[in-house]
Amino acid sequence: MKNWIWIACVLSSQAWADGRAELERMANGTASLSANFAQQVFDADGEALDQSTGKVMLARPDRFRWEYLTPEPQQIVADGEHVWIYDIDLEQVSVRPQSFDETRSPLAVLLDLSVMDEQFNVAEQGERDGAQWLRLTPKTTDAEFASVDLGMRDGLLVRMVIADVVGQRTQIVFQDWQRNPTLPAGTFAFQPPPGVDVVGEFRPEPKLQPIAD
Repeated sequence: MKNWIWIACVLSSQAWADGRAELERMANGTASLSANFAQQVFDADGEALDQSTGKVMLARPDRFRWEYLTPEPQQIVADGEHVWIYDIDLEQVSVRPQSFDETRSPLAVLLDLSVMDEQFNVAEQGERDGAQWLRLTPKTTDAEFASVDLGMRDGLLVRMVIADVVGQRTQIVFQDWQRNPTLPAGTFAFQPPPGVDVVGEFRPEPKLQPIAD
């Protein structure tokens, strides 16, 4: 019996090492990332609600650009200070200060594993569909989601499944990851196009004036 317990512990430890090792392979030495994605949303009964495709770009510290290309174009840009959401069809931009929670989102673990250890309880989910799965559950009780499953393969995130607090599930499949790509200038800067409505709260950084001699 003791031998079986010892073997079970070894296998459990190895499974954890495999899952975390895949995530470490992606995060270590990575300052920026880009990928294409396909997203599907399901209700609590498993019925499909909508689907979309787009691309995502991430960079240290606390910057991301999430662009929906189909069916309706939309841009979400976090510049480290504010989050900008541009609905192209409606010609409207909403803006708000970037919160602490947004800088510690599940995507942030792809660049900084300390975020995962600080903000989430982590459980190994084993191998499924050719990927090693980890489940992240927020340590806080006021998070907008109940759990996030990360499916890792070959040192890359291939699938993310987000379960919200009312049972809705969002599945995101990633492809064409690039580590430390050369991103276009202004990737994480946003300037509202002329003529669009801008709503929300914008807090410009204070301008420092030199002290006269």
